[in-house]
Amino acid sequence: MFKRANFEEEIYQSMEKQLVSNQLERQYGFSKLALAAEYLNKAASIFEAADMSDIAEDITQTLDGLSNYLQGDK
Repeated sequence: MFKRANFEEEIYQSMEKQLVSNQLERQYGFSKLALAAEYLNKAASIFEAADMSDIAEDITQTLDGLSNYLQGDK
């Protein structure tokens, strides 16, 4: 069965990454970068499902840092 807190967090993170990916593609036309971000997000989900949450968190932080950098929040 799903753990409610983990399931909600996973959905939240997935939605957040998808929004960032779509935003980057529209704003900068970085279709390859958006695709890479999508793949990294999926990889983070796989690591999370495999109880390798440290690696999943590292990937998530990398994606957040990239998003902040591209938005000018260096």
